[in-house]
Order: sequence, then C-alpha cells, then structure tokens
Amino acid sequence: MPVTVSSRAESSPPSYVGSVLPAILFMLVAGVVGPIFLVMGFVVDEPDTGWLLPTGLGITVLDVLIGFLVGRGRYRAKARMHQLRAVGRPARAQVLSFEETGVQINDQPVLVIQMRLHGGDFTPFEVQARQAVSNVRIPLLHAGELPVLIDPETMEWEIDWDSAKLATPSTLAPPADQRSSAERLAELDDLLHRDLLSREEYDETRARILDGL
Repeated sequence: MPVTVSSRAESSPPSYVGSVLPAILFMLVAGVVGPIFLVMGFVVDEPDTGWLLPTGLGITVLDVLIGFLVGRGRYRAKARMHQLRAVGRPARAQVLSFEETGVQINDQPVLVIQMRLHGGDFTPFEVQARQAVSNVRIPLLHAGELPVLIDPETMEWEIDWDSAKLATPSTLAPPADQRSSAERLAELDDLLHRDLLSREEYDETRARILDGL
C-alpha cells in the first residue's frame, strides 16, 4: 500500500549548529566536573592544586569532543532523512526478524533488524539495519511492516518512523501473499538456513502456511 508523506519537500533542512551545540552543552552539564576543575584551577592558588587546571582542561576538551561527535552524527542522520524526504520514494519494509544487541544509546535499545524492502519500481531486496529504537516504536516492528523512503539513484534508504507513527493498523498490515505454499515454504527454509529466523519463528510460520493448505 503506498505511503503518503506530506510536505516532504517543504521541511527545513537541519541546522548543523542546532544539532551539534545541544549535544556539546549536554556533555558539559553531564561532565560538569571538568569545567569545575577548570575554573578552580584559575581561581584557586593553593599548594597541591596545580593538577586542577590540566585535569579540568582535559576533561572539558574530552566532553566537547564527545558532544561534537554525537551532534555531528545526529546532524548527518537528519540531513540524510531530509534528503530522502525531498527526493526519496515511499516504499514498504517487511520486517523479517529483529533482536536486541544488549547495547543501549540514550536509554534506547540497539536492535539488529532484518527487512525486505519492496514497492515502487525497484526489485525487492533484503537489508539489515542496526539502529537504536525507542521502546514506544518497538511495537511497530511487531506489526510486520514499516514505511521507508528510498533514493531511486543511490538506493539509500531510511525507515520513515514519522509516517509509521501516524499509520493505522490497516496501513501497517502486510499485503496478501500471492505466492504458492511451496514457494513460501522454500523461502522460509532459506531464511532459517541463513540464520535470519529463530527456530521458534520458523516453526510458527511453517505451521501457519501448512494450516492454509
């Protein structure tokens, strides 16, 4: 089912400063001990306090560097999505499997998501994404499909989470599978062979296919 993305070309491009500066300020607040040591190194003139200035300077520089790298990463992600919203084509991503990595970024679990992109005028292909997904978005993965945007020239793609939030259950439902049961079982066996499905997912899906015979 086609995905409609409203006002895609009218959105403002992301601000580099607006992406980087908040991340730097957050790191300075979170690592406030660095600026404190730095200030104390300038104002305190006592014996055995000579370490305050270089230590504070080192911690502050490290905080700024980490904030800069995080902010730059966010800017690039925003710029990429802005570009896709301008020139990308809406498509669908069938969620084949996803699992947690045990890593979290900003309290969001990092997932490995295996998907099959289809729709539009391109040949369907499978991709694997490693993304931090908020807990409120994880139920969208269970729905089976997600809207995506694909650049027709570079074939770069991104999950269009904003459209997924607004989607209704009917738009998230996967399209009817027109393949024969033998073809579906063959693809299921291939996914299991490539470790893209767990044994439990394989058995459950195979049972549903056989029940439909």
